[in-house]
Amino acid sequence: MWTIPEDRKYFVHKAVFPTGERFPVILHVDSLQPAVLATRYIIDERRESRQASTLERDVRVLCWFYEWCAQVGIDLEKRLKSGDTLNSGEIQGVARWLRAGRNRKIVGTIGKVNDSSSSRIPLLQPRTFNDYLSSIESFLIWAAYEFVPKASSEAGLRKSLRGAKRRIKRAFRAFKAVGTVERAKRYGLTGEELRELRELTQPGGRRNPFREAMQNRNHLIIETMLATGVRRGELLKIRLVDLPRGPKQTISILRQPDDSDDPRLNEPRVKTRSREIPIPKTLAISLVQYVQRERGRCNHPYLFVSSRGHQPLSLAGLNNIFLMIRKNFRVSDRSIHPHLLRHTFNDLLMEKAKASGMTDDIRLKVQNFLNGWTEGSTQSEIYTHRFVEAEAMQLLGSYQQSLWREEPHG
Repeated sequence: MWTIPEDRKYFVHKAVFPTGERFPVILHVDSLQPAVLATRYIIDERRESRQASTLERDVRVLCWFYEWCAQVGIDLEKRLKSGDTLNSGEIQGVARWLRAGRNRKIVGTIGKVNDSSSSRIPLLQPRTFNDYLSSIESFLIWAAYEFVPKASSEAGLRKSLRGAKRRIKRAFRAFKAVGTVERAKRYGLTGEELRELRELTQPGGRRNPFREAMQNRNHLIIETMLATGVRRGELLKIRLVDLPRGPKQTISILRQPDDSDDPRLNEPRVKTRSREIPIPKTLAISLVQYVQRERGRCNHPYLFVSSRGHQPLSLAGLNNIFLMIRKNFRVSDRSIHPHLLRHTFNDLLMEKAKASGMTDDIRLKVQNFLNGWTEGSTQSEIYTHRFVEAEAMQLLGSYQQSLWREEPHG
């Protein structure tokens, strides 16, 4: 039924409803009963306003939080229902434990670090770690509002709530990680890196590490992501009917949350707006040929299939493709992952926009449309670091040259 490590007290189970909705819930290992407060929090505060992937992350992090509390002897639900919360030392303990990848050597009574072993434990990246802490922080603030001690007046109640929220935020702020400037930047592949990626995924290529039967599929996955900038979930949700056909020269990227036709337990998602993206004719023909010659007859509508049978390719399966590429990548030590191709797409798109003389206003609208962002979105700022820095360096060079240009002698 479920495979759970012997020392675990909680685990995450994903229920699949007839509507197609996947709902993650924290269960007690012994009783298989849900963790009441975490389930209430997800239903009341997160379910309607968060993407499924974010919801799953929140539940997973809260499961770790419940697990840590159990390991150090904290009855979390009893504590929160009494109107109490974690103190600063306890928050420091769970923060250190999370940062060290939930390593058992870090637990201690309040998570004190064993210096002799902690130096050899790889730490989470600041952005990931801070996201995890924020999930726990939001849950504790919700609990503080739900179970705030009774006050004698409405003004007293408001003061008590503000005080509880302020204490929790201050405690978490003290332990969040600060990343370096370089880590905060997200760049696409360089020209040399892109050439190696294509060399590794060229069907029949000398350095292609994949089985021959999977080489063309993997090649088409990489080329489709480079040509369209789609996220990994969007790629895996492409159906046969979404391909170019007749006068339609685009791939359809459609939002279909809680799709009852999708047999995958971890359903891939189209996070933002539906859209139509043109693709090169040669790529369109190659995709159709893949369907006709390699995909086979399947009981599902999705384009890319697993190497095991005719099931749709899963998120884990796609990640494994990139893991194999990363193991064989030589030109740099970059971490090659699916979202890196989305950054590469935006880098190259901005270079073409500049070369064509496109205005900044039109460029932004085009970028928002092709990436599925809403009008007025600021997401483009995240994906244009390299382009903006190149523009800044060119402008600065021109400025400095004019400022220090030697004046002619009179």
